[in-house]
Amino acid sequence: MLQQTVYIIDEEQSNEGSKYMQPLTLIDRFHPHLREKQQAAIDEGKLRKREELALLDPQQLGPMVMLSMVLLVVGTIFFGILNIAVYLAQPHSMHGQIGGWGLILWLSINILSYIVVLFLHEGIHALAFVFWGGKPYFGAKLPLALYCGAKNQLFRRNQYLVVGLAPLVVISLAAVIFTLVNPVMASYTLFASIGNFSGAAGDVWSVMRLLRQPADVLVEDTETGYRVWEITV
Repeated sequence: MLQQTVYIIDEEQSNEGSKYMQPLTLIDRFHPHLREKQQAAIDEGKLRKREELALLDPQQLGPMVMLSMVLLVVGTIFFGILNIAVYLAQPHSMHGQIGGWGLILWLSINILSYIVVLFLHEGIHALAFVFWGGKPYFGAKLPLALYCGAKNQLFRRNQYLVVGLAPLVVISLAAVIFTLVNPVMASYTLFASIGNFSGAAGDVWSVMRLLRQPADVLVEDTETGYRVWEITV
């Protein structure tokens, strides 16, 4: 895998007189010749920042929280109805009711499954980064905010979209299949399925914003969002 590094001066900091140098690595294992050509343009200084998104910025946080609530409602309805419908459609030798210790066990396993899916979500992000040739890293913002990033690396827009949506698509698809196969056992992972669906609000919000950008832009992942760069002529 060929990787090339370029040093870019952040425009805003440069205007303030700062000489902070930020190394960026162009990542694309599947198009080496195009990568070399674009790297040459970057080495000549033909790179301009189009947009920067910080998900924790107050202007972004409000709409993202609303999106998360919408996804929570949609996920609860979808996975809840799917689980009940599949259960009722299958024959059962006995019908029981959850109560007492059974309910406590159901809640405990669901809570545990939700915690596990937090790590699984970020792990899938990491695998997607690696698939394109990137080098991911993990971090946490207490009390319970995990993240996976690819520091100082540039990805093509569509590659970054795959990275962003991979956990939502993979885990949701796995949850649907699990429910269709065994709705009783799947009920013990409802919190995980719904929580992953709602917790992907930041990913979905980023994807919605990036879809407004041309397909040929380069995206740099940051701890709180991303930066969009374009190669100028």
